[in-house]
Amino acid sequence: MAWFPSPASWAGGDEAMSSGAAVVMVSASFHPYVGGAEKQALELSAALLRRGVKVRVLTRRLPGLPAREEIRGVPVQRLWCAGSGFLNSLTFMAALGVWLWARRADYVAVHVHLAGSPALPAALAGKLLGKKVFIKLGGGRGIGELAVSARTIGGRIKLGLLSWLGPHFVAVTRELAEECAEYLGSVSVRVEPNGVDVSRYHPVTAEEKLALRRKLGWPEGLCFLYVGRLSAEKQLDFFLRAWLADAPASAQPSFVAIVGQGSQGDKLQALAASSPLAGRVLALPFLANVSEAYAAADVFILPSLSEGLSNSLLEAMASGLGILGSRVGGTAEAVTEEETGLLFAPGDEAGLRAQMQRYLREPELAGRLGAAARQRAVRDYSLERVAGSYEKMYTQGAKG
Repeated sequence: MAWFPSPASWAGGDEAMSSGAAVVMVSASFHPYVGGAEKQALELSAALLRRGVKVRVLTRRLPGLPAREEIRGVPVQRLWCAGSGFLNSLTFMAALGVWLWARRADYVAVHVHLAGSPALPAALAGKLLGKKVFIKLGGGRGIGELAVSARTIGGRIKLGLLSWLGPHFVAVTRELAEECAEYLGSVSVRVEPNGVDVSRYHPVTAEEKLALRRKLGWPEGLCFLYVGRLSAEKQLDFFLRAWLADAPASAQPSFVAIVGQGSQGDKLQALAASSPLAGRVLALPFLANVSEAYAAADVFILPSLSEGLSNSLLEAMASGLGILGSRVGGTAEAVTEEETGLLFAPGDEAGLRAQMQRYLREPELAGRLGAAARQRAVRDYSLERVAGSYEKMYTQGAKG
């Protein structure tokens, strides 16, 4: 069948997998479809390969994509699935279950990114075959996959089955681990943050920053940057209204760069266009080399109502940006107030404006907080550290 690879294809050669951990990464979607979970799946897989861990990614076969390929050295196999919606999920689950059973001698652990439908056959394989299975949870409190699943009958059945099958769960924040206990009961859950490539995302000198701004066509002044989905819970319109109200009176010139796409894009453009400062609000699509946008900016904004542990936040910290964010989820855990960034209560306009005005009044503040943010990213969130922690989990279990 199309989803059965030859034994030699695992590592791209004829060598047996008798040494080291062999890990199956499972993601319902994967590169070139890139969201937060897909990005972490690829980055973690590549980092594990560098550590000598054999990794294979299993994902859905989507139209126009090959059944097998290597992406950054990571073997990717796209399993057959049919139709769309529920049928697509069901056939992917079946294909994944058959693959895990047929290749049970070739791996020691399964790592599922997000607790969607693929988590069920993986957890079942763990129960029947005695394999270690790790399900990484995503989303912010109240809007993540656990909370969303709990709102439907089918979702509650899925949560009940996952609780009974007993895989290990991995939460990127303490808050999400607490939510895991709320919806899944007494299950094995460990907090392990997302990782960031601190060699790709790094600070630059003032001269290099100026050169990047010229290259990107950005104006002078303090740059407030956002990178990510333009969705309602990110509250970018809330931030933009506050900035449009305060920026004209500030002695420090500033501008806003919003990089991304999403349902709120037209609303944000209309809001900016209605202001005399429209020329200092840059709406940009996703950039091929987004690290340049971080390096060219000064302050990263994340005014979300709910948040997991944002990849963009970690990339901004690694790039040496000061943070201006709401005190929620992973943002509150990753950012130390007055040390690596400034926080405010979600939806608190007065709090947001007060913190924003501090960045506008104090020219050195963004650089000072950004330098400390970089140190925190290297120490606690580097991709190599996170990959090492996962490697221990695969061999020793969630408490290893």
